[in-house]
Amino acid sequence: MSIKGIIFDLDGTLIDTFDTQLKSWREAFEKVGSTLDTDKFINNFGKSYKDFTFSIDPSLTNLDIDEVIQTNKKLMEKRSNEYSLFPESKKILETLNEKRITCMVASSNPRHVSESLLKQFQIDHLFGKVVGPDDVKNGKPAPDMLNLALDHHKIHPSKSIMVGDTAHDILAGKRASTKTALILRKEEQQNNVSSEPDYVINNLEELLKFLNSN
Repeated sequence: MSIKGIIFDLDGTLIDTFDTQLKSWREAFEKVGSTLDTDKFINNFGKSYKDFTFSIDPSLTNLDIDEVIQTNKKLMEKRSNEYSLFPESKKILETLNEKRITCMVASSNPRHVSESLLKQFQIDHLFGKVVGPDDVKNGKPAPDMLNLALDHHKIHPSKSIMVGDTAHDILAGKRASTKTALILRKEEQQNNVSSEPDYVINNLEELLKFLNSN
């Protein structure tokens, strides 16, 4: 198997935003009189913002959903200095570039947010196509974002891997016919293995070892 491209999720895969995301979403739900527990957050995170919000509390009106999303966006922007790049991320991305493997992003963040984060951590030059749910009709777990990134670079799905930390990343990869790698950085994410990824890794260095062995 010769891999030509790797599509990365961003939050929880390349960049550690878990605690900040949970805190901000929880405050946003509380603002409209709703709640968010950690298990629900983990099980639904990775969906588009609207689908995520509805999944947490289906009783919310469209106005409430919009308010939750906008509140979260403002809180996340305000707290962007709390994010950190996972220790191995930049090194692995540089190595993939040296191997001429195209790196792409398919994140549930709006594209401009992902692009801003990549610049913040000075890794934007290591990526090709960056795709957000605002670029396609359907967000993850639909394959639309992955298809757009692969089509842009003319890479066949069978020559690519989707790497993410949620079941929605893996389902999107399966629906796009890519290989899939689930990265488990937290013990609470073990339930995501039920999405049956092709590979399960604990850090990105393990992904590199897999590529080197093929």
